[in-house]
Amino acid sequence: MNSRGSYLRAAAFLLVPFLFAGSLITTDALAQKVLSLEDCISIALQNNPDIGMSHSGLKTAENGLLQSYGQLLPSFSVGFTGGHAYYGPSSIQYDAQGRPVQNEGFDYGSYSFNMSSGITLFDGGGNIGRIQSSIKYRDAAREELRYAKDIVTAMVINKYYNLVRAKMLLVVADESMEQAKQNLDRSEALLEVGSATRADVLKARVRHSNTRLTMIRTRNAVEFGREDLISVLSVRDNSSVDVDTTMVIEFIEPDAEKEIGFALVNRSDLKSLEYSKGAAYASITAAKSGWWPSIGAGFNYSWSDREMANNFNFFEDEYSWSVGASVTFNVFDRFLTSSSVGMAKADFRRAEYGLERAKLNAIKEVKKLIFLIGEAKERILVATETVEQAQEDVRLAEERYRVGAGTMLETIDAQMAMTQAKADVIDAKCDYLIAVADLARATGKRVN
Repeated sequence: MNSRGSYLRAAAFLLVPFLFAGSLITTDALAQKVLSLEDCISIALQNNPDIGMSHSGLKTAENGLLQSYGQLLPSFSVGFTGGHAYYGPSSIQYDAQGRPVQNEGFDYGSYSFNMSSGITLFDGGGNIGRIQSSIKYRDAAREELRYAKDIVTAMVINKYYNLVRAKMLLVVADESMEQAKQNLDRSEALLEVGSATRADVLKARVRHSNTRLTMIRTRNAVEFGREDLISVLSVRDNSSVDVDTTMVIEFIEPDAEKEIGFALVNRSDLKSLEYSKGAAYASITAAKSGWWPSIGAGFNYSWSDREMANNFNFFEDEYSWSVGASVTFNVFDRFLTSSSVGMAKADFRRAEYGLERAKLNAIKEVKKLIFLIGEAKERILVATETVEQAQEDVRLAEERYRVGAGTMLETIDAQMAMTQAKADVIDAKCDYLIAVADLARATGKRVN
């Protein structure tokens, strides 16, 4: 009778956690809105300040190009002034007979109208060089914006799947803790009827304590992962940020040679550096313009009188106008042009070296990511197979312990191996998806 009651108590202990687990998970799920990966990417692309800064950089470059085009057009200005001048009595003077004369003060109106225009006809190619440089800088800023979006998208994918990893590991940790609790309850129940040793109970208690510690660390990892994702999304309302733990794995077989070739042609940051190199080369042409003469032309029209023109017609009388041309040549500009050309050439060389270094880094990154993808794929296959084997090992170990042919230590070891195998599958899948996204970003493909 005592033996039967002990088994009933042990069964009750095992059933209680499962009765409450569903309600707890449902309540937690309802407290937060689950975001898909596409939702997170869309939010980040709208809110992330790095993208905003790159977009502002593009606007600056576009306005710089507009300013460069403006240098080809003639300037035109119109001015009008109007006022009244007052003169007080002048000093005492003497007439021819030596008599003192006091001059009285006077006043008069003053009005003037001016209209002028000027244009630079030739400046040694400086304007053309500056326009070409501005076009390249505009294109470089455009590619930089695209790369910023790719970077943010890849970061979102990284943080998203890290949070997915933490949440799924939390489920595994919860299952492990539940198993440990079942082992502890079972061993204590069996100890009461003399079918287990105190050593079994102690091992079960140690195992249960370790799973509780793991649960604490894993729960904190979920919160840390959520904060990392919130930081990338640049949102302030973090109460509604949660992710869908569904993962779809589609294995790919990237070819290193093809991926590297594609990256060197299509990667946005490399294209931006290529445009910056072109801008630096155009700046050399602009700098050399100081060695050439500057040819310009101008027009000026002016009107001035002490009375305002009737009906604002400044073209009847009291006016003058002129046209002219000018040629200017700097005989000695205190080495300004020579130093400018030297600095422009140095900037061009720096742009060349920077582009070459970026290409080498891109090649290295692509190769590394291909290795990581292959490694993660193998880890997924091996870990998945290991989970199936570990589940069978747990079943056999529990059955042996139930009939008295095994020990609690064997059961615990089998359960720990299964828990580790499940965690390895989760880690491998998340690492694979992150590496695939990073490879898309590193090769200049659309990151999704």
